[in-house]
Amino acid sequence: MKALNAGEISHRTCQIIRDERFARDLTQIQMAEEIGISQSALSKIENRSMTPTLVPWLKFCASYGLPAELPIDDRLFKSWSKSTQKKAPKKR
Repeated sequence: MKALNAGEISHRTCQIIRDERFARDLTQIQMAEEIGISQSALSKIENRSMTPTLVPWLKFCASYGLPAELPIDDRLFKSWSKSTQKKAPKKR
């Protein structure tokens, strides 16, 4: 397994959150309330200007049934990416 740097992990984390929100057809307000952050914080995460802290990330994973190590495990991430592509909605 290749070593990932902090930037790659941050990028993946933000991508996972954004793509899961789209796939589940949730608004930013709905998802933000579910994971205990503000809508503006979620917007910053989705636009990669902020990385989620540990507690919101763990709440996100628990709420949506995803493994917390998803962004750092290459095999998990590639598998998740393939499944997300299958159910991804049209770009907004």
